[in-house]
Amino acid sequence: MKKIPLFVTALSMLFSPLTSNAEETVFSEKSGNNTFYYTVDSHFSATITESDINDSNITVPSVLGGYPVMTIGEKAFFGKTSITDIKLPESITHIGENAFSGCLMLKSIRIPETVIYLGAGCFTGCIFLEKVSLDCSLATIPENCFSACSSLEIINIPESVMIIGKEAFFGCPMISGIFVPPTVIDIGENALGMRYNTRNNRIEAVSGFRIKGLPDTKAQSYAEENGIEFKYNNGDVNFDGFVDSVDSSAVLLEYSLMSTGNSGTFSDFQRIPADFNNDGFIDSVDASLILMEYAILQTTPEE
Repeated sequence: MKKIPLFVTALSMLFSPLTSNAEETVFSEKSGNNTFYYTVDSHFSATITESDINDSNITVPSVLGGYPVMTIGEKAFFGKTSITDIKLPESITHIGENAFSGCLMLKSIRIPETVIYLGAGCFTGCIFLEKVSLDCSLATIPENCFSACSSLEIINIPESVMIIGKEAFFGCPMISGIFVPPTVIDIGENALGMRYNTRNNRIEAVSGFRIKGLPDTKAQSYAEENGIEFKYNNGDVNFDGFVDSVDSSAVLLEYSLMSTGNSGTFSDFQRIPADFNNDGFIDSVDASLILMEYAILQTTPEE
């Protein structure tokens, strides 16, 4: 009988193939009390396809089997109700459909700046999810991405986003307002500030919800079409949803550059809120007015 070399046996135990066919082999690797199943593509990057989770605080490995983890596959963490916190590595670029859907106890998550793609419904039904940081370069927030995240209060939309898909934030009544950057050119049906009222069996706007953004943008037209309050923050030149001393400083710096013959750095979108008094110029007067507005806002409760 021919003997199997010891190192071959060791390798087979290390990678622990779960299933195998002509197209794909699924390997597994244990990290602490948790097991991650993954495949390796032709570019030698790993995709997490499934997981056995026993801990509440999870750190997704950046490397599995010696390969960089670049993708969280479809339903990879679907329905893992033990997870309360999860940390994603900077190696991740893609998160598949329903990847974290049904993670009921998940409270917060940061999407790394390396992520360029989110799949539809990837956080649907995470009912205790309170905070999401989208520190990434997404072009699209897909349909149903955060639908039925009924505890979600804090969310930011990056300036890279151009499309917000249908029902992306449907049924998120705890969000009182959201800043929609002027880069967004399409907002799907019931994507923002809408919920289903079980009392009258109707879809309606969330009470008190408001959309913040620039005038004459998709944000404003969507708000008007759906009976949602629209608020334009004149002076908010960095598009963070607030008018503050940072905006005043940015305007003053822009004025200094332009008054000394240098080219300004503001985009066409930024020039609109920067020209606070709407006189066609960006100057120290605008910076002072923005600072005054900030002082007023600090002492006046928001309606």
